[in-house]
Amino acid sequence: MDQENEKYKKIVNALRDSKPVMQTTGDIEREVIRRIQKRNPIIAAISDTIEFIFSWVYIGWVRRSLIALSVALVLIFIYQQGTILKRIDILSRQIVIKNNTTNSVSADEIEKLLTIYKSSGKLPSVIDFSDKQINELIESLDELRVKYKDLEDLIENDAELKKIIEEKLIDNNRTKINL
Repeated sequence: MDQENEKYKKIVNALRDSKPVMQTTGDIEREVIRRIQKRNPIIAAISDTIEFIFSWVYIGWVRRSLIALSVALVLIFIYQQGTILKRIDILSRQIVIKNNTTNSVSADEIEKLLTIYKSSGKLPSVIDFSDKQINELIESLDELRVKYKDLEDLIENDAELKKIIEEKLIDNNRTKINL
């Protein structure tokens, strides 16, 4: 047995003393660097991110299931947001009419309309409207709307008055000249 141990020790020592001969260490370095650089940075970044997020899961099939589930949830979220944005776009194209008796037209809107009216040539261009005048116009317009609404309610509630007005409107239509 001692003889076998001695042979074993001689073989181990011979193997330790003999080192591989590298004639072209530069080629090996270049090959290692080339393989490292060859790795796709986008795929590497995705792989590293997934590894970082799911590194706490050690069972392979559970990790893959969690990754698939998270991708499915992100896709559902993207689909849902796209649907919502489409519906918002459709709603923004629809016309909304509000029957509102309180200050339904802003001063800026009236000023824009008056500017358009002036540029059409129907109004002299030397007329300038002050903010006070525009506000008075808005207030009088609102008062007129309130009074008109009250008048409509009065006519709707009184059947005789409604009948008289309808007859007058019919007579008016007959006397108009049809062109």
